[in-house]
Amino acid sequence: MPEIKRMTCSDGKVIVYRVWIPENKNFHSVLHIFHGMAEHGDRYHRFALYLNTQGIAVYAQDHRGHGLTATDDDLGWFAERDGWNQVVEDGYKLSRLIAENHPGKDIFLLGHSMGSFLVETLIARYPGLYQGAIISGTGASQGIVGKIGRILASSRAKAKGGKTPDPLLDKMSFGKFGKPFQPQKTPFDWLSRDEEEVRKYVADPLCGFICSSQFFVDLLDGIELATNRKLMNNIPKSFPLLFISGKMDPVGGFGKGVEQVFGHYKAAGLEDLTLELIPEARHELLNEINREEIHVLLAKWLESHKSPKNR
Repeated sequence: MPEIKRMTCSDGKVIVYRVWIPENKNFHSVLHIFHGMAEHGDRYHRFALYLNTQGIAVYAQDHRGHGLTATDDDLGWFAERDGWNQVVEDGYKLSRLIAENHPGKDIFLLGHSMGSFLVETLIARYPGLYQGAIISGTGASQGIVGKIGRILASSRAKAKGGKTPDPLLDKMSFGKFGKPFQPQKTPFDWLSRDEEEVRKYVADPLCGFICSSQFFVDLLDGIELATNRKLMNNIPKSFPLLFISGKMDPVGGFGKGVEQVFGHYKAAGLEDLTLELIPEARHELLNEINREEIHVLLAKWLESHKSPKNR
């Protein structure tokens, strides 16, 4: 089982995070995981245990409004204002703590879905702390549709109160994802072909909940920030990035959105870019029927991008 720890942020918010350290205490790198929307860090337990066998330690925080960090009244809500940047800075604070706890070890990032946009924001601000990043289940900017959605979300947050769950925005954002997978057994069949993994997600009270109006404001702000092509120029050209997504992932436009984002980083001049689109796989690659294959692929990429001092 992971060790569960807590970190107090500058605004007093307490963030819960988990740590998986190899039993023999011998590891060359640390992977810092940023989970997706309406889930939590403990869902990465199986993957973390595998990485431990490969000499990689794992940290994963529960973001504000998620998992064990959430309180009785803020599930699905980041903050009164500037929530996206608050969560980005939470992640940076934990990364600096990792660096203090494990001096000399390489620190990699993995961001899944919403977490992919958090990681993309983070590496544009603080690339010097990290050895590389894995971008999982990401998507492209929504352009004018995202701007219209942001205006709607903002008006509903003012009218309903920022912490109020918003089923309309939830349906507008994610309701269409299941349509290509008919007949559906659950509204979350788009997550994975593994029916047992989908069942566990549906049964988990800390997964699949409806987020607040203000959360959608923050998320849409974050997607536009993360996909800002000017900010990509802040990243060193040698910074390694692995983009990985299911070919049947609706979040990534069935591969097209992922290819678009990959192309933007390539246009920004980054030289160590890898794109993996997994045939037939859906949104949650680490919970897919071929997850062992994904585990090996990711571990090999991490191994191949260690700094010389840790080889």
